[in-house]
Amino acid sequence: MSGLVKTSDRDGIIEIQMCRKPVNALNLELLEDIHKAIDESTEQGAKALMLSGMDGIFTAGLDVKTLLTLSREEIDIFFKAFWGLMAKISKSPIPFVAAMTGHSPAGGTVLSIFCDYRIAAKGDYKIGMNEVFVGLPVPMILYKALSRLVGENKASTLTMTGSLISFEEADQLGLLNELVEKDQVVDKTFEWLGELVQLPPIAMNSTRLTAKSELNDWFENELDQFTTSFADGWFSDEVQSRMKYIAENFL
Repeated sequence: MSGLVKTSDRDGIIEIQMCRKPVNALNLELLEDIHKAIDESTEQGAKALMLSGMDGIFTAGLDVKTLLTLSREEIDIFFKAFWGLMAKISKSPIPFVAAMTGHSPAGGTVLSIFCDYRIAAKGDYKIGMNEVFVGLPVPMILYKALSRLVGENKASTLTMTGSLISFEEADQLGLLNELVEKDQVVDKTFEWLGELVQLPPIAMNSTRLTAKSELNDWFENELDQFTTSFADGWFSDEVQSRMKYIAENFL
């Protein structure tokens, strides 16, 4: 691994902490480190996994500035890693929880909705799928994953408008499961997972995966073709012009 994540073990529950300063922007190296940490932890017999961020930030989403410099071949590799990570989290054979230590827009929201549970920090933090703001249509798999949590009507509104909402509103909608003090997010996640893994593991994990079976069937059958078409869309005139505008004015 390239040092962009740190792992810690508490009684077989593994925290995978993203630590790419300043805002955990998702580039290929960070995605690959998360993949490797998940694989190594699972192979070594972890009971459960937690993905966390840094103080005040879970992840700001895609590293737009870097992505704008990539060739078509490099973009293919990146989105294969990105969507492959969503599939790996959703299909994880052991519980996987997002410990959301701060802002979680766009890709941060995407990472969280494929987890089994989301514990987030109290405070003035934002979450939401603002993909349309950057010119990216929200794909069906994201709409379905979000709908599982907040219902179809609210998912439609949130994705269509690209709204970023407060953690408090997200908690009320069901997008988040718990809000705790920021310095307690990781400890609370360890505690929640510690109680969960006391349950009979075959029954618990089978039930957990049944709840996400529609998403996981999609990943099994559609992922490869979807990744290619998503990369095609990245190079559309609308996406490229909007991304360049954002990179020049907001990043």
